Amino acid sequence: MGKTYSEIKNEPVMAAEPVAPYTAPNPSHAMPKTVSTKEHIMASTVSVDEYFDELVSQVREDYASL
Repeated sequence: MGKTYSEIKNEPVMAAEPVAPYTAPNPSHAMPKTVSTKEHIMASTVSVDEYFDELVSQVREDYASL
């Protein structure tokens, strides 16, 4: 007896407040661009090398001020 899992779906990240379903005459009220979950995560992620480079530079600054 095995457990079955449903497939994970990549759904786009939507704004908290929905936009009106009609075309607005003002370009500032245009429909928001939907961003996939993966794109959202990758945009807010830094590589391990970047993270540790920043950390090492902060440690060097701290020790230089001693």
